Amino acid sequence: MSKDLNAWLKAGRHLPTEMRDFHDQKSLFAAMHALQDDGATRPKSAVDQLYEVSPVVGHVYVVDRFLWFMARRGWTLQRSRADMPFSDLSTDVQTVAAERRAQFGELIAPGGSRGA
Repeated sequence: MSKDLNAWLKAGRHLPTEMRDFHDQKSLFAAMHALQDDGATRPKSAVDQLYEVSPVVGHVYVVDRFLWFMARRGWTLQRSRADMPFSDLSTDVQTVAAERRAQFGELIAPGGSRGA
């Protein structure tokens, strides 16, 4: 791998700006997993469990393996230019982060739910 390509990858320039910071990546994957919950109340089958990926495992695989591999071959992730009513990534991430902060606040508040 050339020195220029290696420096470009290490700087994270192959990633969209919204994903270049590790903490932003964590927030993105937490939001993705929270918003993609199917809401099923039935127990998950063995097949369902095969497809279940934690936010941490998904984060590491997508950012550190898949996108890195693709970038070394000239492919990068970018926002679509299609004129469609897309959801706003920043709003989704901020909404889920606010919900998680509120849940944590309730958990540590005096008299709050302690999971008893």
